[in-house]
Amino acid sequence: MDDTRPDYERFERRQLAQDRDNQRVQTVDVNESKARRIAQDLRAAGTVKAVPEDQCLLHRPSSETFDSDTALVHFHRGWEAATDEA
Repeated sequence: MDDTRPDYERFERRQLAQDRDNQRVQTVDVNESKARRIAQDLRAAGTVKAVPEDQCLLHRPSSETFDSDTALVHFHRGWEAATDEA
């Protein structure tokens, strides 16, 4: 930490970091049936494409593939959080 910064700046930086941490996307609340519904919504929105010949789901914005709805949903939530912060 830069000790030459005024106390209020250091305080504000800590508060901003805490706020950002508190806004992190929670993924522990996703069970299998909820993940299936979210994945269906993502497919309907065109964000995800089912690839039947490879038996996987393609996350179009990132080009990542997934074998399960749950893994896809966890990834997508993290991806959204990362792109929102940028």
